[in-house]
Amino acid sequence: MQSPNNSLRQRVLTILPLLPILVAAIWWDLWSATLVMIVAGMIGLYELYDSFTQRGYAPFTRFGFGFAACIIAATWYQTSSGHPLVEAVIAFGMIASLIVTLLRAHEEHVLTSWAFTMSGVLYVIYLLSYIIPMRAITTPLHPGLLSAWIAPGVAWIVLTLATTWLGDAFAYFGGRSFGKHLLAPHISPKKTWEGSVGGLLGAVATGIGCVPLLGLPIPLWGGAVIGIIAGVIGPLGDLAESQIKRQLGVKDVGSILPGHGGMLDRIDSILFMLPIVYYLAIWFT
Repeated sequence: MQSPNNSLRQRVLTILPLLPILVAAIWWDLWSATLVMIVAGMIGLYELYDSFTQRGYAPFTRFGFGFAACIIAATWYQTSSGHPLVEAVIAFGMIASLIVTLLRAHEEHVLTSWAFTMSGVLYVIYLLSYIIPMRAITTPLHPGLLSAWIAPGVAWIVLTLATTWLGDAFAYFGGRSFGKHLLAPHISPKKTWEGSVGGLLGAVATGIGCVPLLGLPIPLWGGAVIGIIAGVIGPLGDLAESQIKRQLGVKDVGSILPGHGGMLDRIDSILFMLPIVYYLAIWFT
């Protein structure tokens, strides 16, 4: 069994070279941010479908990836042009997916396959696609330490990632140092209430600190609110993915990121946070 110190070292060594690439891609422009979303989303969807397949289920993999590509393209077009398209793509995709079940009616458990196909796309791709309209936010930033060098959309993405991931880091160290009372032993046996409190406090501090650092056009209490949401919703996103893994009987849905598991293991909390922060950004500004 790997020691906690070795596990932490491996997590850090994995993420350090990737973090500058992620930041640069999000900072550069809408195209590069969209590319990050496509890579992360498609890997995550592949991992999820592969986990389903390993447990004997049969999602419509090719249809699922095609539907995912359509949602991404529609989101980018809608963000760039202002013409609504995403809802239409989801509606027609739902119709097409059910037609596929009619063509495969002879197969056993075809509706289960349909459910896994569509839920996978909506869970991973649709939620993650909120990166695209968030990157396109243009409401000017206030004067801040970094506001002169970043676009408004970048600031909101950084806020989302920072509150979620730093909250997770505080929860990790808080749980290791003080954790005694299990939070959800039947879903994730290592999470504790003490770690969750540490994560919440860390997320709130990060949210408040991001306001003057990034020049976000919100009051300090707005940063605290987003931190509270990250400290609560982020762990729920992680628990939701843990429940999927527990139901499937797997430890991780992939192994592409040593020390972190798969891509989906790394972005599960972000999936829950992106749409919430996006709509809060629209409301605040």
